[in-house]
This record gives sequence, C-alpha cells and structure tokens, in this order.
Amino acid sequence: MTSREVTLVVWAALGLALVALEVASRFDASPVPSFRDLVTRAMRTPSGRVGVLAAWLWVGLHYFSR
Repeated sequence: MTSREVTLVVWAALGLALVALEVASRFDASPVPSFRDLVTRAMRTPSGRVGVLAAWLWVGLHYFSR
C-alpha cells in the first residue's frame, strides 16, 4: 500500500467517524453534542470566533480556491 492510499484511508476513516458522531448526537439521550451545538458554543467567546474564522479560512483555502 502506498503512502497516498494510506492517507486516503485515514481521511475516509476520520470522515466516517465524524458522520457517526453527528448521527449519534441526533438521539434524544445522547451526551454527544452536535456540530451545530459545538459551533454555537465556540461563537460565544471572542477567541472561539477567531478559531471558527480560522477554520473556515483554512477550509476555503484548501478546498474552494481552485
């Protein structure tokens, strides 16, 4: 297996884990917060706003710039 294939497998596993966490957060008695709840909580503080902005800039730079 090449390093590229390993990288793709790791990214796919991380993506599936994030989807699984989001699905788990949809159940009523789940202690797992949804992505929306995490972002809402982060946006309450100035440092959290900077972090959300930095994450959005990173995503935009790497995925939407082409």
